[in-house]
Amino acid sequence: MLVELATAAALAQIKPSERLCDDSGTTVAVNSCLEAKLERANARLGRYVQAAIHRYKDEPALRRGIRASQKAFESYRKAECDAVFEQWKEGTIRGSMLLGCEVGVTDARTHDVWQHWLEYVDSAPPILPEPTPTR
Repeated sequence: MLVELATAAALAQIKPSERLCDDSGTTVAVNSCLEAKLERANARLGRYVQAAIHRYKDEPALRRGIRASQKAFESYRKAECDAVFEQWKEGTIRGSMLLGCEVGVTDARTHDVWQHWLEYVDSAPPILPEPTPTR
């Protein structure tokens, strides 16, 4: 519950202009931009998850846990963003809302992976830099 609240708080601080592409273009252009953002967000998440798994290469139970949490995240993201799509299904904005949801939730997951698995509790630098919203 605490992690969910922290994730929601982090997402709320992201300016809409950082979450969505320029909305002055056509629907096709905005969706294309968001698809590219989602591709970048997914690639970065993959790098962070792989780095976390590599960090704990000598701890099989922890690696299994990280993989299981990633699989659960993918199910959560689909359910959450499908619900957003459902909310907007009557409008032309439905695709943009779905993609924007996927980018935002993916960015939040990347930050969670970084915070839980790639950052140290002492003054040592993190394994990867703290992720910022996907641009």
